[in-house]
Amino acid sequence: LGFTGCSGQPTRRFHHSSFFAGKACSGAGIIITNEAGRLLRLYPHSGHYRPGEAHLQRTLLFLQRRGVRLSRFEVDLQQVFHVARPLLPGTDKGPASKKSKKTASLHLRSALYVAHFLAHKASFIGAGVFAMLHKVRSRKARGVRDALRRIDPAWKPR
Repeated sequence: LGFTGCSGQPTRRFHHSSFFAGKACSGAGIIITNEAGRLLRLYPHSGHYRPGEAHLQRTLLFLQRRGVRLSRFEVDLQQVFHVARPLLPGTDKGPASKKSKKTASLHLRSALYVAHFLAHKASFIGAGVFAMLHKVRSRKARGVRDALRRIDPAWKPR
């Protein structure tokens, strides 16, 4: 199984940046399929486009709307969880240091899990939950009731 690249020559690799000539796209990364073309893994890694969580969420929604069952493949969450890749042996920290390949520190989860996680995270951000948690943590409260009172003076215990 292969792809026909932009040059017209068959290839087993397909570079999205050459396909879109470096222009904007909705998502980027690597899709791994089996021999029958069934999606097995999605790596939302791209050195050129730097896809974020919103891109990944759109990609999963796109696949789901086209009948791909999100419970049947895995997604790597290294970028979502901000995982630092280990340095290669014999490499010191610094500008010349070399990191291991992204495939050496995979954080695979079901695509369905990832879709739910990202939807809930976006909902929490929109509702101000993380901002409120930050306020609670920064107030140095003596306990939960004290923290709630400090961030919302109108709060009263039940």
